[in-house]
Amino acid sequence: MPFLIEKKFAVCYNIFTMENAVKIWDKVKKELSNKLSATAFLVWINSIEALTIKDGELVLCAPSKNSRDTVEKNYLEDIKYCINILGYNFTSVLIITEDEKQYFVTEDDAATTLSSMIDVKKEKPLSQFVSKYTFDNFVVGESNKLAFVSAKTVAENPGVNDNLLTLNPLYIYGGVGLGKTHLLHSIGNYLNEHNPSIKVLYVPTETLTNEYFASLSKYSSDKDAYRNFREKYTSVDVLMIDDIQFLQRKGGLQDIIFHIFNALYINGKQIVLSSDRAPREINDIEDRLRTRFEGGLMTDIDTPNIETRIAIIIKKLEKENIALSDDIIYFLAEKINSNIRELEGALLKVIMYSQLINKVPTLELAKEALKVDNIDNGNNIDSNKIIEAVCQYFRISHSEIVGKKRTKDIVEARMIAIYLIREFLDLPLVTIGQIFGGRDHSTIIYSHEKISSSINTLKTSTQIKDIRSMLNI
Repeated sequence: MPFLIEKKFAVCYNIFTMENAVKIWDKVKKELSNKLSATAFLVWINSIEALTIKDGELVLCAPSKNSRDTVEKNYLEDIKYCINILGYNFTSVLIITEDEKQYFVTEDDAATTLSSMIDVKKEKPLSQFVSKYTFDNFVVGESNKLAFVSAKTVAENPGVNDNLLTLNPLYIYGGVGLGKTHLLHSIGNYLNEHNPSIKVLYVPTETLTNEYFASLSKYSSDKDAYRNFREKYTSVDVLMIDDIQFLQRKGGLQDIIFHIFNALYINGKQIVLSSDRAPREINDIEDRLRTRFEGGLMTDIDTPNIETRIAIIIKKLEKENIALSDDIIYFLAEKINSNIRELEGALLKVIMYSQLINKVPTLELAKEALKVDNIDNGNNIDSNKIIEAVCQYFRISHSEIVGKKRTKDIVEARMIAIYLIREFLDLPLVTIGQIFGGRDHSTIIYSHEKISSSINTLKTSTQIKDIRSMLNI
């Protein structure tokens, strides 16, 4: 237990100091919300309040002893890290409980001010990599084993080109929410820790695109803008580009990527790319760029099997120091099988619902939280099975139906798949959009309405009937 001020000296809060502490803690919480998982932040951090600043020490108040102990054990270092990157120079962080509050705060606190707690020299840039995305936190299963091993190998030996098997570029592809970005950030975090002298740059394709066109628009007033843009990407030791599929139909940008790629590769620099599909399935991309993407190691991440999903839930619970019964874990793993994000979201929903109604989580409570009927319909229909049936019926591939291709037959199949998922599964529009390659919710609504309006035509009604028959629904 931290030291306590004698009760006879505890008289009142100092408003000036408390306002400073609250202001600082609000900023720290904002950083923590980006750094920690939603579960950790909502369950453990959000209930912590700022109390005061005492002798260079930030004093926080937890609602219970269990809350304080859990935060001190699992999240105190994260709190200190966020305080540090914001530039605040506290001697330490102290967490007390509501019961101890009356013994701690004294009128002497008036001496501490906000400005005295800021040390500009200690300011550090925020890492471009999410700290929780590490190799240690990545659950390895049959669906992602090769991608994991490849990413770990690249992190340990970036830019090494073996004559038998080159991992440069490393091209990781798979559906939404399966762990591609996690692996890219894991590479970055590993390099920052074990080889900090290496210059690493991670960029989503959308950001790279915006920077490229911004450099062109500035050219009339800043002749160096384009050169600076190109140098930014050719002067690194490791370049990681996320969601490379969005390069399609951007001819000028593809040209600069081609030259950046060549400059890095020739100089033995590592290139890591992620996409929702293989290079050959990206429409409107130049062949010279496609062949370079295929020139290294391509590895896919598939939907995790039930064993991997169970392992993901267990690891998440261990990290958050939360206990759930096996029947709840198995229920979640069986019900949520499309992607990891949806699985983690369902887990969070169950935990938060139990907290909200102040009851111990049970299987019945989990079903209530996810609005699942207690009576099983026996069909075990999920989005993957619907998409698989539609693909089989229309003789197209899974990557085509969830991808960006817009030929008439694929668009028709995609709309029917979306219609069936909306009709028979209780999934949010955003989730359905993620299943179909990150499409906007308005696209999902339009597809459903389009099929609904033509459901009475012979062609559409026959198609729906045949697919439902394949699914036994």
